[in-house]
Amino acid sequence: MLNSSAWKPFPRYMAEPEVEDLHEDVTPSEHDLIVRYTIIGIFVILATASLYLTKVIALPITAGIIFGLVLGPAVDWLVRRNVPQHLAAAIVVLLFLGLIMAAITVLAVPVAAWSDQAPAMMTALKTKLASVFVVMDEAKHAIASLMGKTGAELNVSQGNPLLDIAMSSSTVAGGLLIFVATVYFWLATRRHLKARALRLCLGRGARKSAGAFFQEIETRVARYFGLVTLINLGMGVLTMTIAWMAGLPFPIFWGALAFILNYLAFIGPIIVTVMLFASALIDAPLVLTAIWPATAYFVLHLIEGNAVTPVFVGSRLTVSPFLVFIGFIFWLWLWGPVGAVLSTPILLVAMVAQEEFARYRAAQAEERSDQPERQAA
Repeated sequence: MLNSSAWKPFPRYMAEPEVEDLHEDVTPSEHDLIVRYTIIGIFVILATASLYLTKVIALPITAGIIFGLVLGPAVDWLVRRNVPQHLAAAIVVLLFLGLIMAAITVLAVPVAAWSDQAPAMMTALKTKLASVFVVMDEAKHAIASLMGKTGAELNVSQGNPLLDIAMSSSTVAGGLLIFVATVYFWLATRRHLKARALRLCLGRGARKSAGAFFQEIETRVARYFGLVTLINLGMGVLTMTIAWMAGLPFPIFWGALAFILNYLAFIGPIIVTVMLFASALIDAPLVLTAIWPATAYFVLHLIEGNAVTPVFVGSRLTVSPFLVFIGFIFWLWLWGPVGAVLSTPILLVAMVAQEEFARYRAAQAEERSDQPERQAA
């Protein structure tokens, strides 16, 4: 007969011995830091999605605020001479628009003539670089065969091109209207906006830090755009001289193209180099003869980017090239070429905000450390 004490279909639960935890618990301060960075990451993701979805409105408003920061000193100069704020803003905006219209009028004929030469440039590229294109086609077919893509691919557009052009034109016109209105209202009401923002800050230290933040942003962005515009103007003059020496038609067009595209970091100079080479290739008897204008421009760009700009812009406005590149790629993906132009000013605003916030926290910590000494005294 089986002993009842021996019948144990389910063994008795035995509590396992506690093992000493080799890892320390997360302290409350570390937990708060993790939560803080998690919230910041979620905010960045949601803000990026919002900026992408509202690109039609957010892009011209942001561009208008950036240009408002650049044109702000001109409005202040007029206000100091007893010109009303709204009238000074209107004068500056009208002068800005007049300058743009004058540039478009001067460049209308060269741009039209150069667009007529575009087919000839493509023909010259296909004829004189035929061997290069053959190698590129062979490499393309080899890559396609490795990826398993064979045969012709059919690409059919489902939309009406006239409707697409009309919609894009209306979008651009609406964006320009929002941009001009943002520039004007920012210049006309920025003092009131700054005063209201300062009233929201609790404490004298917070108001002082916010005021320094606004002032530093206006100073840095205006100085950056002013110096970069002068440097780009010099690059435009030198490019115009190169085009004139190379015998290219409409040298003023090449100067204006270099001036405008030099705002577009990384990609802009490459576009100018390729276009100079393609234009010189039309009448050049040899490929080597057509290389020198593009080579001269690219060498000048390397000198400007590595020697001239760091010297004249200075350490206060110089940003890490890695951060400039990452910001350029991000805003180019998010908002296109206009976003790429605005990437460096936006990065400057973020840097100023970080510096002023760090300065404010240091001042608060110093004030807290001084309180026990005052109480003891």
